[in-house]
Amino acid sequence: MTSNWNVLLSVARSPTCYLLPAIPDNVRFQVCCLPSAVWVPSLLSAICSLLSRTPVPSLLSAVCLPLPTACRLHIFAAMPSSEPFVIAVIDDDPSVRQLLNIIVKRAGAIVLEAGTLAEGERILREYPWDVAVIDRLLPDGDGLELCKLVTAGTESHRYVVILSGLQSHEEKMRGFEAGADEYIGKPIDPAELGARLRGIRRSVTSQKTLMARLFMLEQLSVMDAMTQVYNYRFFDAEIRRYYDLAVRHQRALALAMVDLDHFKKVNDTFGHRIGDQVLIEVSNMIAQGIRSSDVLARYGGEEFAVILPETTLEEGFMLAERLRGSIAGSILDVTNGPTHLTVSIGVAAVSPHIETPVRLVESADRALYIAKTEGRNCVRRYRPDADERRETWHSGPNNPHHPIVVR
Repeated sequence: MTSNWNVLLSVARSPTCYLLPAIPDNVRFQVCCLPSAVWVPSLLSAICSLLSRTPVPSLLSAVCLPLPTACRLHIFAAMPSSEPFVIAVIDDDPSVRQLLNIIVKRAGAIVLEAGTLAEGERILREYPWDVAVIDRLLPDGDGLELCKLVTAGTESHRYVVILSGLQSHEEKMRGFEAGADEYIGKPIDPAELGARLRGIRRSVTSQKTLMARLFMLEQLSVMDAMTQVYNYRFFDAEIRRYYDLAVRHQRALALAMVDLDHFKKVNDTFGHRIGDQVLIEVSNMIAQGIRSSDVLARYGGEEFAVILPETTLEEGFMLAERLRGSIAGSILDVTNGPTHLTVSIGVAAVSPHIETPVRLVESADRALYIAKTEGRNCVRRYRPDADERRETWHSGPNNPHHPIVVR
């Protein structure tokens, strides 16, 4: 069952591989980064199934847990035809459910069953499904209400089929207006229903393939190809969004600009291939040293930007200092390359004197410039005072904590 599962695993801002135990060798994983964490129960259930090697029915009844902060899981990638195809049958007549169960399994699908509106709502909310076959006359309500509920979401690949003995033109129009994709009358023609379900399956598979391709194109447009962190295009959009949110809701926001010290010497001494490996290694260190809510992007060349939501200038300074010390004290895992590297960091935060996101970036970059000119391997923070002077504080192994005023 698991031989053809493709699971899209996203690791927050880092290409670090998270090892999952007991995964069969023939299960393929793709690793990429996501702009945001999206909790999708179907994927969590798939992971649970792969880990425990349980059969598909157990997969569908698995409890979906919240995401761990270390990684983010998104959507199913395109899968072959052997991918589990789930049809939920909501009908109060046990004989109808039994008949539908036989028809659905002959169509190569997995069945979820419910006999009431409330139970149907629960299984459609909690479990992954592709097609819902809903009876109109349920003991606790009209199936059209459930149809409206499940079609109000964003899962465009899902289909809803209304199954009812009410077959007048008006009733069918009510079904389609409620969001149904098909309206099939009773009594059921097994051959016709089986053929329709096979057609629906082909359509759903095509939709999933298209969604997966669009998703991957979206990732390519916002990721830096070499370091696998976000690129400048994504950073430019996100810093504006975070700045607007911080100003509107009067929340703290800081920005750290990180630059590798003497990186040109690395390229000149060891070559650009080794230089690229150093960039990748340092980007991993930065990703591991920041919080899950922070946003890491490659600003350009050997410079990285870290957006720090809900962070004051002092908090951003302390985080940057920990990051600087961690990188300076680490051994680079680069064959035939340098063993150690340091970084300089400039930090700025939203304040009444920083009235635009562009100004925030310029302020952090100015603090970084001071850090570079005052010895490197240090952290500087940008803070305008009442006289419109630029005050920066720095730290480092050879520099005591004291203010320097730059006019």
